[in-house]
Amino acid sequence: MAVSENQKVRSDRYVTKEAWETATFARRMNAWLIDLAMLLAAILVIANVLGLTAARQLTGMAPDGSTIYSTVYYVPAQWYGSLLALASALYAIPQWRLTRSTLGERLLGLEVVHVEERALLDWPHAAIRWLVLFGWTFTVVGSAISALAWVFVLLFVAWLGVLIVTTWRDPQSQGIHDRLAQSLVQKRQVYTVLAPKAAAGPSVPQEADSAPATGLTRVSRGLRRSTRKRPAED
Repeated sequence: MAVSENQKVRSDRYVTKEAWETATFARRMNAWLIDLAMLLAAILVIANVLGLTAARQLTGMAPDGSTIYSTVYYVPAQWYGSLLALASALYAIPQWRLTRSTLGERLLGLEVVHVEERALLDWPHAAIRWLVLFGWTFTVVGSAISALAWVFVLLFVAWLGVLIVTTWRDPQSQGIHDRLAQSLVQKRQVYTVLAPKAAAGPSVPQEADSAPATGLTRVSRGLRRSTRKRPAED
C-alpha cells in the first residue's frame, strides 16, 4: 500500500510521480541478515589482523583408541561483541544519516526515512535506531563473564525476540527500534504519468511504457508523426 506520493516535473512534456510503499517484514529481515553477515565477516578479518584470536586445545579419541589433539582458533566473546558494536555503529549510523540505507537495504531497494517527513534521519535518531537494533551486541560482551553468561544469553535471545515480534506484528513493519527513532523503512517506486503537463497550443499524442517498477520507466521522447495524408493546397 502506498503511504506517500509526490509529483514533480520531469521534462517539458511529462510529469513524474513518486510513490512509497512500506517494506514487508520478509524483505526487511533479508536486508538485515545481509548486513549482519557482512559485519560478522569483517569482524573475523579485523580480529585476525589485530591478533585478537585465541587458541583452544581439543582432544578426541581415534577409532584405534589413540588420543587426537587439535587446535581451534576463535575470537573471545568480549572482543567479538566489542568489535561488532563498534563496526555496526560506524557502518549503520552514517549510512542512515547520509544515504538513507545500508548496503543490504540498498540491494533490496529499501530506505530508512523519518516516519512523518519522509526525510533523512538526523544524527540523534540514527544513533537511537542503531542502539536499539544492535544493542544486543553488548550482551555478547557480557557473556564473557562466566558467572553471568546464561543471564546475558537469555537477554540476547529476549532482545532479538522483541525486535522480531514488534516488527512482524506492526501494520507498517515498524519495530520498537523504528518507533523510538521515529523511522520508517520503505520501498520507493517511481513511475511516469502519461498525461503531459499543461501547455499552450494543440495537444500532441503521447506514448510511454507505464508499468510501475523501481526506477523511472522508459518514456518515448520523440513526437509521433502522423501517417494521414494531407489534402493538397490550392
